[in-house]
Amino acid sequence: MSGLEPIGEIVLLQIQKEQLVVGVRPERSYRTGPLVAVDALTLSPAGAVARIDGGWVVDRHHTAHPANIRPHMGRLLSVGFTGHYDRMTADFGAVELGVGGENIIVSTAHRVDLSRIGPGVVIRTAGGDIATDEATVAEPCIPFTRYLLGDDAPDAEVAEKRERLRGGMRGYVMGLGSMTGSVEIRLGDTVLAGASAIRRTPA
Repeated sequence: MSGLEPIGEIVLLQIQKEQLVVGVRPERSYRTGPLVAVDALTLSPAGAVARIDGGWVVDRHHTAHPANIRPHMGRLLSVGFTGHYDRMTADFGAVELGVGGENIIVSTAHRVDLSRIGPGVVIRTAGGDIATDEATVAEPCIPFTRYLLGDDAPDAEVAEKRERLRGGMRGYVMGLGSMTGSVEIRLGDTVLAGASAIRRTPA
């Protein structure tokens, strides 16, 4: 498919079973327990689901999730990059891959700017190429920044480090409205930039 530029292969897939930030301001905290790594995700215009222990589990951002009273159709899927985690590790110390809650982590040594994937991404599966909707930056929250620094980090340091997580460092969110059916994506599938070149689901 012309006009598509490979970014890298999928090295981590995960489902978010529940909200990662809990509590009431200013006592909110960040947890990673609801994240479950899987070998495959099934994507549809309603979001992501995964088969776990013989049953289907819907992602926290899926329109059918019980807690998703007002689904945000532009935030059904999230994508991060290993190169971003390398940079976070340089800033914060060791940061485990995927703790930002992204559904998809793509292997690339580089930082991926919004200018590159703003129209969305293409995922090359065994059944063909699928495209997401436009991407927007996943803004870092205070609880996530404090989680990376440690609970005893001073507020000033949290604020300064939070700025370094902006601009897509924590990844991007996007919708799936361009799809017309359900498609399985797996570890090893390739993610490409240039989603505007394709707006279809494999037959």
